[in-house]
Amino acid sequence: MSQSAIDVARNAARFLLPEFLLLATAIAIMTAAAFTKQSRKLWCSIAALALVLALVSVWAQGNVHTDAYSSVVLNDDLSQSARIVLILTGLVILGFAHQEPSDERAGEFFGALLTINAGAMIVASANEIVLLFVGLELVSIPTYLILYLSRRHAASREAAVKYFFLSLFASSLLLYGLGFLYATTGIGNLKAIGFLLDKLPGVPQPQLGLLAIVFILAGLSFRLAAVPLHFYAPDVYQGSPIVIAALLSWVPKAVGILAMARVLTGVFATKEATDPLLQKAVIICWVIAATTMVLGNCVALLQTNLKRLLAYSSIAHAGYLMVGITAAFAIDNRAGDLYSGTESALYYLVAYAAMTLGVFGLLSAIVADGKGIETIDDLAGLGWSKPWVGLGLAICLLSLAGIPPLAGFWAKFEVFSAIIAATRRDGSGMFLLLAVVGMLSAAAGAYYYLRLVVIMYLVDAPPKTDYTLRGGWPVLGSAAACVIMTVVLGLFSNPAVQAAKLAAQAALSRPAPPVAAALSEPADRRILRVAGD
Repeated sequence: MSQSAIDVARNAARFLLPEFLLLATAIAIMTAAAFTKQSRKLWCSIAALALVLALVSVWAQGNVHTDAYSSVVLNDDLSQSARIVLILTGLVILGFAHQEPSDERAGEFFGALLTINAGAMIVASANEIVLLFVGLELVSIPTYLILYLSRRHAASREAAVKYFFLSLFASSLLLYGLGFLYATTGIGNLKAIGFLLDKLPGVPQPQLGLLAIVFILAGLSFRLAAVPLHFYAPDVYQGSPIVIAALLSWVPKAVGILAMARVLTGVFATKEATDPLLQKAVIICWVIAATTMVLGNCVALLQTNLKRLLAYSSIAHAGYLMVGITAAFAIDNRAGDLYSGTESALYYLVAYAAMTLGVFGLLSAIVADGKGIETIDDLAGLGWSKPWVGLGLAICLLSLAGIPPLAGFWAKFEVFSAIIAATRRDGSGMFLLLAVVGMLSAAAGAYYYLRLVVIMYLVDAPPKTDYTLRGGWPVLGSAAACVIMTVVLGLFSNPAVQAAKLAAQAALSRPAPPVAAALSEPADRRILRVAGD
């Protein structure tokens, strides 16, 4: 092995130190839990400490160099920003879940949470097809465990089984698509594949490229809960504890969008807008986005169970994210555009994390007459019985509805502005039509969010209804952080928008491959050098 290869491997290992730390802690917790009985408070504290140390490690890695064409990981703005957001949201979810499992199953539960966080972080920085798939499975497999460990009753077991089999099916589709992507060039480095698609005419074969896009989109649509692989969400949300529903509403979406930024828009969106393969990708994403927004919002109007309503809300927001991905395929190949599709999807993802986790966290903290909130009618009078909780819940719901000046408004503004900017791509008006469909769907969706606010403040609670709070300061503190971020991201959106812009530029960047001696450079880089020449 040459010295350059050793340096590349060493830098990659240094960069993955936060993920190794989380995985090592998860393994230690799950192993120790099998031989010793400790309270869930101890395991939760260890998991929280591991996340904090991982956050410090990520912040300290600005000087770690990873080469785009030889390293399996990337230390760019996308990986740095995404890993920080994932760790912070991991701490929030840990706060919500600190009392969820019993002491007997707490070690496995919190170990699985750390593994999910590590897998999501790997996806954010992966630059190799195999590593990307490993990261995705590090998210999926512990999720099966968490669904089963939380509460062992019939509904949770049914939710776990449904998610398990459908996730296996989606992973199979994704792996099939990644195989076709590899077949287009014969190399697995994602930056190298994108460079070759730009530089070499006739690469990939259009049939292989189209099959790769179709199957990768299908596999990742499951993570987003986008049509047509959305139908598991309502049943799984309803059958899971509300804390687990919170995890499912955010982490898979984050992983799906980050994977799309790395393996789809980051690879294909730099081709010319007139490329037939890119045009087909735009049409596929257009259909997914439109149907997902319409179905999610329309069916949510009919729901009375809160978790099913939020599940269809999650489906609708997957549609808005797909609007950003559609715009990314359409306009991210052109320099000088004010709005970027990838940027809008990444900003929407951060805003959605704050507002949806805030809703789930506050709902998990409320107890009405000794039981958790289950239907929309259970919220009657909450705004007056628990003013601060009601206010926080109203803020997050209004943000989900897209009411200015909260974060949800600017998130929708970003994705719809990006798709409207794509109308300059051609004169067909298809992008403008998608924007109109999205805005009408968002207007319909605002109704069921506002209905919840109305029930909280304008409908009297049944006589002798007793609202109490549970979970203590970790739940309320985590929920308060989400509410504050929902307001801050709305009032001061520019720093987050700029961070999303830099992350999008990093995902789309194509650095010139270095010229090295043919005998000492890896095969992937040698192909790139020849293509560059």
